[in-house]
Amino acid sequence: MSDFVMPKAELGDFVLYQAHEGAKPVPALVTDVSARTLTLWAIAPGYGGTEKPSVHHVDDPGVNEFPAWKSYGFWQHKPAGQLAILSERVALLEKRAEKDTKK
Repeated sequence: MSDFVMPKAELGDFVLYQAHEGAKPVPALVTDVSARTLTLWAIAPGYGGTEKPSVHHVDDPGVNEFPAWKSYGFWQHKPAGQLAILSERVALLEKRAEKDTKK
């Protein structure tokens, strides 16, 4: 296996998650950091979100050596400047969740 070093990500960071190659990226919150993978909470508008364990970085060459890893999806850092948009979406989801729990 290669000496790939995963780009730095920390608990609480927002990244982009892709369910598979070519899928539209969605915002995701980092909930756990391992040496080579992240566990993410992928945001799904209108649904809330889904936990995604064992997600490898999009540039990790190990997914070519172990194709089964592709089934967990991929992550990458979000482009700079989109934090405000992402924060608005999270705030909207939190308001919806709060409203739904009061019903």
